[in-house]
Amino acid sequence: MSQTCTPDIVVSGYAETLSGTTMGYESPLPWLREALICRAGDGTSSMAWRSEPLILPAGTRRVRLVWLAGLGCNLGEYSFTLALADRPLAEFTTKDEAEWQIQGAGGAILAFRTIGSDRHRDRFGLMTLDLPAAGLKNGQALGLRITGSAAGSSGWVMTFTGPIRQEFFLLPAGVLMRDGTQPVAVELLYLGDKGEAVIRAEGQPDHELLLLFGRNSCPLFYPAVHKETPRSVSVEIDGRSLTRTFVQKPVRPRTIYLVQHSHTDIGYTRPQAEILAEHLRYIDYALDFCDQTDHLPDDARFRWTCETSWAVREYLRSRPKAQIERLLRRVREGRIEVTAQLLNWSELPDENALLHALEPLREFQALGLPVCTAMQNDVNGFAWCLTDYLNALGIRYVTSGINDARALKPFAVPTAFWWESPAGKRVLAFRADHYMTGNMLGLFSGDEGNFVDSLTIYLNGLEERGYPHDALSLQFSGYFTDNAPPSTMASSVIEAWNNKYLWPRLRSATAREFLDHIAARAGDSPPVLRAAWPDWWTDGFGSAQRETAAGREAQAGMIANQGLFAIARLAGIELPASVPGRIAGVMDQLNFWHEHTMGAAESISDPLAANSQEQWAEKAAYVWNGAMQSRLLRESALGFLQDILAPDRVPTLVVFNTLNWERSGLHTVYIDNQLLPKDKAFRLVDEQGCETAAQLAASRPEGNYWAVWIDKVPPFGWRTLRIEVSQKARPVSQPCLPAAGLLENHFYRLEVDETTGGVRSLFDRELGLELLDPGRRHQLGEVIYERLHDRRAMEELRLGEFTRTPLQQIRIEPGIDGPIWQSLFISGSGAGFSGLRCELRLLREVRRIELHFSGRKLAETGPEGLYVAFPFALPGGDLYFEAQGGLVSPGVNQIEGTANDWNAVQNYAALRADGAQIVLVSGEAPLMQFGGINTGRYRRGAGPESGQIYSWVLNNYWTTNFCASQEGELAWSYALTSGQEGSNSAATRFGWGSRVPMISRVLPASAAGRSGVSPRSLWPFAAEGSGELLLVAARLEGEGVLFHLREVEGRPATLSLNPAFSSGRIVLCDPLGRSLEEVESISFAPFEVRFVRVITSLKRS
Repeated sequence: MSQTCTPDIVVSGYAETLSGTTMGYESPLPWLREALICRAGDGTSSMAWRSEPLILPAGTRRVRLVWLAGLGCNLGEYSFTLALADRPLAEFTTKDEAEWQIQGAGGAILAFRTIGSDRHRDRFGLMTLDLPAAGLKNGQALGLRITGSAAGSSGWVMTFTGPIRQEFFLLPAGVLMRDGTQPVAVELLYLGDKGEAVIRAEGQPDHELLLLFGRNSCPLFYPAVHKETPRSVSVEIDGRSLTRTFVQKPVRPRTIYLVQHSHTDIGYTRPQAEILAEHLRYIDYALDFCDQTDHLPDDARFRWTCETSWAVREYLRSRPKAQIERLLRRVREGRIEVTAQLLNWSELPDENALLHALEPLREFQALGLPVCTAMQNDVNGFAWCLTDYLNALGIRYVTSGINDARALKPFAVPTAFWWESPAGKRVLAFRADHYMTGNMLGLFSGDEGNFVDSLTIYLNGLEERGYPHDALSLQFSGYFTDNAPPSTMASSVIEAWNNKYLWPRLRSATAREFLDHIAARAGDSPPVLRAAWPDWWTDGFGSAQRETAAGREAQAGMIANQGLFAIARLAGIELPASVPGRIAGVMDQLNFWHEHTMGAAESISDPLAANSQEQWAEKAAYVWNGAMQSRLLRESALGFLQDILAPDRVPTLVVFNTLNWERSGLHTVYIDNQLLPKDKAFRLVDEQGCETAAQLAASRPEGNYWAVWIDKVPPFGWRTLRIEVSQKARPVSQPCLPAAGLLENHFYRLEVDETTGGVRSLFDRELGLELLDPGRRHQLGEVIYERLHDRRAMEELRLGEFTRTPLQQIRIEPGIDGPIWQSLFISGSGAGFSGLRCELRLLREVRRIELHFSGRKLAETGPEGLYVAFPFALPGGDLYFEAQGGLVSPGVNQIEGTANDWNAVQNYAALRADGAQIVLVSGEAPLMQFGGINTGRYRRGAGPESGQIYSWVLNNYWTTNFCASQEGELAWSYALTSGQEGSNSAATRFGWGSRVPMISRVLPASAAGRSGVSPRSLWPFAAEGSGELLLVAARLEGEGVLFHLREVEGRPATLSLNPAFSSGRIVLCDPLGRSLEEVESISFAPFEVRFVRVITSLKRS
């Protein structure tokens, strides 16, 4: 870069901050590690600072200010304005160019020269402002300001908060040359146009170096040392001599395993419909690249890790036999690795869904493909239940290349540890750094010196933080982007590197190869963690509350659907061979919804872009297709079961329970007017003539939805109720408003605050306790609407400025006074809705309170969030929530650094103390915060400070991937209970019983029918011991039914065949249903997960 005019003096352009946001960030100059930052967001983001005072000798014509700047080039080209004394001087952009120069107002020249880059390919360099001296005053410090344009982006500019001076520093390279020397780079920052330097070091000849403006480098080579050795280097610049010292350290023999993969985003870079074809092509390329590099040294030969099993599954379905044989050969010889996880998961899929996603292993293992590793990249969490599944399937390793954007990261360094399930089943886990660390370090930069420097700094940092191993895994992609194709560039780099350097040695490897190395040296030395690994990123699903609710409903519904088919199989009904495939198709749709990619990279910055619109349409289609297919599958199951249901002389309601305990609960059923006219009185009676309560819930022109209290439906069975219609008119329930907003029954007394619309008192009469925290800021059920000043603050691990407001114009109106519940309607305005209403229900005869919210959400792209408060308190109480496969105490049995500001709750959260427990469930709103509103806390190891729970219903706080806004009618609900029973099983039964629906079929009357059909259970097991078993799911497997069971109480249990199934057999299986051994009974250790297939000759009666 040439300057138009040579300045007469050079002054540090930074001396002190005037305003703006400061953040820590690495720079090419080791003494500068903090910077001001502003963004091209809404046009108001700016940073201001003051230069050092000017010293203007007589005759000074031009002055140059120089400071270290950073440009966020990887995010795109965005405009910024530089002002002097608040007078606009020059407009520039974050263009990705090594150097540039702009003519500004009044003869000013703004220029930039790159002297380094970061892992994201952002540029850092010297920014200079040349000014005419006329009008400037001696001793004057100039005020500078940079303001971002209103581009709605995250594009940024940094000004580092430290002086720029002519300086030199030393960068010892952490490499050992093959000639036995260790290089040290002498780096000189020169602020003149041209100059000369002489470099002197002991045992080295003098080096003369021509200096240009910016950063200049000269290598020195020292003989290798075996212990730390002090060294000194002197530099003479323009007659001034400077000396620096350093310690030459021995280079540790270390192998760096470079693991190439393509990070699988279902979308993000391109629409979802394009992704699979590309990943299939990548496997073709990987096979060709193996062939092309067979002649290279072994370390340099191309290797490829298939990050997900999805592409491999589809590849086996879509390639000719010869191509599949090529793949099998390369996998078996270790050049290509096939891994276990179907996709990279969010925290929303349940245990049943995650088990279905391991089905490709059945085919892989049948083909003789070795599968040893499960990979989860980008996402910073891992489902706890997978430790049980993977251990049982012979998958020895899990590895996670964590992206710590908007997240803390477990452990100070990449760490290997034994990760155990609640039952103690373990796999060797490795928390790697970012899944493209190799790219970030400049592996493909074409600048060997830059790669050596970056790698040295990286390795030195690991050493300082205690990294213990003599090997390291660095993941990378063929190109620095998600969904990247493979490349042989790494093979060339590795070959050239290993020819030049002895250590560290680079090796092209699969993920398994590094983990084999660790395992062979591990023994019992890695730490053992029996703890959950919650994910920070599932909060993004709050940007699509409607679809998240639909996915959760469909997922719970699939547990019931599979149970219906299992009941049919046990009842001796012959089912079509197509049923398992149909179930797998629904699970695939739901799993693609729960995959971690919500939408386009520009979904927030440009939500109306074609790519943003197309990707959201395709992503949402997964959940709606899954929901539709799930309902059709249920209808199919009921159609087969209908054959064994005895008709009656009056219409009947048959209710199925697919869980493994006797259930009572509220069930909503649609009944045509032909069978039950809306205006006629009726009774629902069981086989003993006992009447069941029912009340009208909603209507359609051709029929009605009835809420029915179903009592004592047997485990894995059904119960029949007769619908006896009278010719009398049905009495209509009148709205009833209890005095002063009061609801009460035998169990609870609730008082509603007329100002906030929340419950100000919740008294449990059995416990004799007020269940709300006296120190609470919000009432139970109170809505809190949050607005952030700048959503990018979350990228900096802080909340930033915010406002929180309650609902306005609260109205409390008469609710329902029916035989099952009494209620109040609480409504208000604001909170991002045109109107929001909550029906607060108190059920009459059971310990259950429900809150049903509905309203019309207004579109809003500004950052907003909505909470509902549940400020519980129990003396000495502790909070828990159910994760995938286990119970988590927030901040206690979770890996430190994992998500603790918010969590995705599977089925329930609980506050538990001696002799008391409160359980909270929401099917539609899984995100909860424990102990308070924690958004933006980001404090490692933090736990709840109270027993309060806040449901985080919705937000749009991300800057990419998730939805920018949501609108239209939204609905969500909660159910809660309390009592003396503080066990896991009590909470489990309430949580699972609230979420997994009972399923019903209404049958018309039959003249040949018989009345009084008894309830029937097809639960095939008898249990012994103090443990409590949960049926996670049942599914068809071979000629029997596979039961997926988990012990939840932490006590042993034994399972044997129910005498009613005396002709049957039980077979212990692996998680995929493959037989291990036939047994008489099965023992469960505390919290153990086991898979049991029942084969029965029970025939239809």
